[in-house]
Amino acid sequence: MGIWTALHNAWNGNNNPYTGTGGSLPMPVDEPTGPSYNFSQMKDLATNRKPSVILVDVREPSEYAVVHIPGSINVPYKSHPNGFALDASDFQSSFGIAKPTQDKELVFFCASGMRAAKARSVAFNNGFPNTAIYSGSMNDWVSNGGDKLSF
Repeated sequence: MGIWTALHNAWNGNNNPYTGTGGSLPMPVDEPTGPSYNFSQMKDLATNRKPSVILVDVREPSEYAVVHIPGSINVPYKSHPNGFALDASDFQSSFGIAKPTQDKELVFFCASGMRAAKARSVAFNNGFPNTAIYSGSMNDWVSNGGDKLSF
């Protein structure tokens, strides 16, 4: 079956190639458009912690254990891609911390920015309107000496 036939069938509710079932294509998700932080801004956020801002490291716990930004929480995207879709109780059970409230600004980062962008999208689409990203992520943090700073 060619791609055009598959798409035609999907739109008509037959053998949807995305879900493996009949019916319409999955609903699109909204993409967040909040700010992107640089090293200097992240250093300031780590040094002068604000209760309204949560730094969210979405790398795996083994990566987080090696180096992390002080004050950040670890919500690993690869092993828990829908972490911010969990209810408060399941979030607490999964990560050992309270789920941030939706009035907080969540600043996402990972190693290079890919997982952070995906996790940010999950949070945004689950009721967290105030999201940001540290696009340079840990690669930028370490290359600028962030891992050598004392807080």
